[in-house]
Amino acid sequence: MNIGQVLRKIRKERKASLEEIALVAGTDAANLSRVERDKQRLTPDMLENVAKALDVPVSSLYFIAEQNMQSGKTVSDAGKAAAARLENALGRFILLAPRRRISNWRRTSWNCC
Repeated sequence: MNIGQVLRKIRKERKASLEEIALVAGTDAANLSRVERDKQRLTPDMLENVAKALDVPVSSLYFIAEQNMQSGKTVSDAGKAAAARLENALGRFILLAPRRRISNWRRTSWNCC
C-alpha cells in the first residue's frame, strides 16, 4: 500500500470528500485524486498539509503504508512450492549446461599485450 492509498483509506474512514480535504490542504480535488490513485507524487509540503487536514501525523501515514506492505509479503504454501520447483529446475539446467573450457575462453579474450 502506498501513501496515496493510505490517504484514501483514512479519508473514507472519516467520511470526508476529496473536496473537503483538498480545500483544507490548500490544493484541488483533482490533485488529491491523482495522488490517491498513484498518478501523481506528493511534495513534502503537500503531504504535510493533507496529513494536517486529515488530523494524522505524517509519520503515521508511512507507518500504516509500511505495515500493509509487510503484511502483503506473506508467501503462501503454493508460492513456496512453486519457488522450490523453480530452484530445482534451475539446478538441473546448470548441471546440463555445457561448460566452457578455459582454452576456448583464452582464444576469445582480448589480446592487449
